[in-house]
Amino acid sequence: MNDGGTGGQDHEEAQARPRRPWRRALAVIAGAVVLLGGSGAWLAHTYGPQFGVYLVPPSPQRYADVALGLLAGGYYAEGAEWEAARAEVLEAAENADAYADLHGVLAEAVDAAGGDHSFFLTPEEAAAWTDTATSDFRAPTVTVDGSIATIVVPELGSVSEELQQRYADAAVAGIAEAAPDVCGWVVDLRGNTGGNMYPMLSGLSPLLPNGPAMHFRTASGTQTSVTVQDDGVGMHGSSVVSVAQTPKATGRPIAVLQDELTASSGEAVLTAFRGLDQVASFGSESAGYTSANSVHTLYDGAELVLTNSVYVDRDGVNLDEEPISPDHPTDEAEEDALRWLADTACE
Repeated sequence: MNDGGTGGQDHEEAQARPRRPWRRALAVIAGAVVLLGGSGAWLAHTYGPQFGVYLVPPSPQRYADVALGLLAGGYYAEGAEWEAARAEVLEAAENADAYADLHGVLAEAVDAAGGDHSFFLTPEEAAAWTDTATSDFRAPTVTVDGSIATIVVPELGSVSEELQQRYADAAVAGIAEAAPDVCGWVVDLRGNTGGNMYPMLSGLSPLLPNGPAMHFRTASGTQTSVTVQDDGVGMHGSSVVSVAQTPKATGRPIAVLQDELTASSGEAVLTAFRGLDQVASFGSESAGYTSANSVHTLYDGAELVLTNSVYVDRDGVNLDEEPISPDHPTDEAEEDALRWLADTACE
């Protein structure tokens, strides 16, 4: 998915792997070391790096092996391009004296394994990215004009769990306050270049019916549903970012605004509203980063941001990293949306 206003960089760690299974995996690995002695140490050495657990600092060669093992899960990690990139990493690793010697070839391998929505960050870039996301944090806003409420849904980069919660809570509280007095909604996704989709969707969950909202589909065809629950949105029956249970505000028309900067997690929100009755979208085509990324942190703090699945909407349409067209193409998205709401909801 996508970061910082360009269509190709987005931090979606929660989108690919909810936090609770990750913590359970760490506990299993730690328990194996304690209970199994040498066998546990082997398990931790072999599988621990997938979860950021190292018994000793890895050699550059081991660093490359760990990175390639993670990249093998990329959506495009097969075929001649991937095999060539993999071979280049292995060749570079033979003579590498430091982790940084491998950053260039790993960046090329990330592109081969994950496509245009994937990218590599050096340790310095990863730290700066997090700092920027925190300093640029904006919570959603809900404003009411007459009988129409407008929800502005900003991008949300790599921020703390506290800020993720604040983001989701702001949207839920604003919707709950506005709901008794409005007959229609505007969900404004313009300029939302992505980030973490779960606070976005949990914040908007009062406007979405419970049940599957969209799906992730891997290259092998395995499909995982993203579902709306009473307390937010998540997978496997558990909300990633839980919110206070509030009455549903469904059943009233919703106009969704989109533009060419609506990308990645912004497009995930757009996808979640597709196929619902009394919902129409307005604006221009979205960015076309309709895929899910996982974020893997290497030993030195470098990050692999890797596409591992694509979006499928509630009707089974594979969006396959293509732009999403609006129902009503227009250069006057807000004006046309308000006219549509007036005709359909608030006449």
